[in-house]
Amino acid sequence: MGWSEPTADEVEKAIVELLEQESVGALATVSPTGAPLAAAMHFAADGLKVYLHTYTYTRKYAAVLADPRVSYTLSYLPPDGFAGRLLTRGVQVSGTAAVVTGQDEIEHAIELSHQQFDWLKETSIYDNFRRAGVAHRQVFIRVDPVEALWTDNRVRMLWRKIVKFTADGTHVASLEPYENAAAR
Repeated sequence: MGWSEPTADEVEKAIVELLEQESVGALATVSPTGAPLAAAMHFAADGLKVYLHTYTYTRKYAAVLADPRVSYTLSYLPPDGFAGRLLTRGVQVSGTAAVVTGQDEIEHAIELSHQQFDWLKETSIYDNFRRAGVAHRQVFIRVDPVEALWTDNRVRMLWRKIVKFTADGTHVASLEPYENAAAR
């Protein structure tokens, strides 16, 4: 039986599944001084786009306002460690962040968060988003993907591709060899 590379559609499906299953990752931003910042975050997936909840007094919020270029990484690491290495997969996404201001999109982010995070269902953490006249210190940030590195050991050990997304960030547009990444 011959081995075949996954198609762009199959990679898209695998990335979406990972984003829905693995909710904690690291968000990297560029601080107003140009220094890199990284923060562990919960990621609520909406297809290939993700929503992150934070507060207006955080470094990541200030960084996104100053420079919307961000990157994040999420991975599946098997519970049996090295023995399960052929199931390891992960995504490193470069994208553009936007602070969500419209109430409809805020409600959408809240709903996605409740669907993905069981621990949120019994909390009132998002109640302030629905209170009229309250100065919101909470915000959602949406990350629209531009490019990613997808690695999937289920295909073969250390299999990697550069993933390009459509302009609206809703689909995988193309896959490129990983070897081309170092030349950029």
